[in-house]
Amino acid sequence: MLILILIIFLGLPQDGKTVRESEAQFSRAVELQQKGDLLGAQTAYEAALKLIPRRSDALSNLGIIHAKLGQYEKAINSYKAALEIDPAEYITRLNLGIAFYQTEHFIEAQTEFQKVVIAQPENFQARFLNGMCLFFAGKFNPAIAEFEKVYAIQPDNISVAYALANAYIQNEQIEKGQSLVDKVFRNLNSAEAHLIIGSFNLARKELQPAAEELKQAVEINPKLPTAHSQLGVVYLMTGNRDLAIKAFQDELALNPNDFVANTRLGWLYREDSRLDEGEKLLKRSLELRPNDPAPMFQLAQLVNAQGKPEEAAKLLEAVVAMLPNYNQAHVLLARIYFKLKRTEDAKREQAIIARLTAEQQKNQPTTQSQKLADPNDRSLKNPLPKSNEK
Repeated sequence: MLILILIIFLGLPQDGKTVRESEAQFSRAVELQQKGDLLGAQTAYEAALKLIPRRSDALSNLGIIHAKLGQYEKAINSYKAALEIDPAEYITRLNLGIAFYQTEHFIEAQTEFQKVVIAQPENFQARFLNGMCLFFAGKFNPAIAEFEKVYAIQPDNISVAYALANAYIQNEQIEKGQSLVDKVFRNLNSAEAHLIIGSFNLARKELQPAAEELKQAVEINPKLPTAHSQLGVVYLMTGNRDLAIKAFQDELALNPNDFVANTRLGWLYREDSRLDEGEKLLKRSLELRPNDPAPMFQLAQLVNAQGKPEEAAKLLEAVVAMLPNYNQAHVLLARIYFKLKRTEDAKREQAIIARLTAEQQKNQPTTQSQKLADPNDRSLKNPLPKSNEK
């Protein structure tokens, strides 16, 4: 629906003729936009702005035109210019967030959505999209908080229920996830329902039911995001390494920003000495979740194998800062310090390793802070550190 914004004239005073001509062009642009003539509307808005450059309404509507034409960078620039004139116009700010979201700039999008939510707590579109950005960043607790607020108001919204169930699963809130899955998805025969049930089974390490559900999801909709990725994890955990690689590759062909596929396939490529390919994938994982220790640790191993110990040391230092009890990171860091002739640092790491080993032997089973991702997966020769972001 076309959203029109009140005219705001700021800056130098304008003569009456200029104002009238600008308003005429603006009105013409609105009429063309309502008729679906986007290019004509674009030309008219630009004419209105040429007469009076600081019109937030024309800039904002021009941004809508750019977005509809798929010109998201231009849309972003137009929305930003409009907000410089009127920062409190939250429809424009929401549209700016959506433009960032569409171009997969999730950090920037979340910043804008959060501002809208603070100013308009009942704006559930902004709240839902804010939750989606938090989810993509691996910040599952705040994402869940947003989804729950929207779901409480819109319990029949399948998209919201789907996002909330996914967040519960990723955050290991299995009981809440099962309750939602049973209530909303158990009797549905959609690709999305099979995906969410399969993901729930996977979270419970029920691998055979997970595989069956995920295969049905892919069969119904081969282009469903995350379905191939989840199936790849099942294949990996059941020792079907080649099938896992194929599934992750299929996922990235559909969705280059799938965090799991980037991380897992990057790790597998590292094991296969496909270092350049693996490096590209793991760096993409860190772009998606800058503070996630899993791809950070794998990238450290990879760049060390490439002969870049200084870069590996920096990555590992960040990992142990986030996960101070992650023994494998300390072991690799000690080796790299010795390689770099940083003897005192290496000895410090060795002391930490000795302390952690003694504590682990004393406190069996493994404590939560030492637990690794997929601890029951015997096919993972070098498990990923568990993310500390929930």
